Amino acid sequence: MIKKFTFLFALVAAALQFNSGCTADKLAEPTVAGTCTDTIPAYDPQIRQIIEESCAYSGCHLDGSAPGVYDSYQGLLPNIESGLFRTRVLQLRDDPNQGMPPDYAPQGRPKDLTPEQLDLIECWLDSGHPE
Repeated sequence: MIKKFTFLFALVAAALQFNSGCTADKLAEPTVAGTCTDTIPAYDPQIRQIIEESCAYSGCHLDGSAPGVYDSYQGLLPNIESGLFRTRVLQLRDDPNQGMPPDYAPQGRPKDLTPEQLDLIECWLDSGHPE
């Protein structure tokens, strides 16, 4: 009887120790990207405004000087679907020549997008770039 009690006591003690070890573990809180938390942006009006300011002007993506004519959603779509838009605007943004907008943008045009604009574009692309 004492052996049985000792074994049962040891078993319960081991179970409690194992269980208490698991409750002390802390999992990292899941993170939600800073983008897309409140609303999903659409091309019209949020993204279109950024494109018109930063990309769609004479000598760039308006008159065929650069790949793509960004005077409409349909004009932008081929470069979105190929991944070129994401690459140049988000991934290469720190490259002065390949990142968009480029550092050689004309006077009065932005040479960089703001963090808020970049977040908005990333959210828009990640959400399937709704029109």
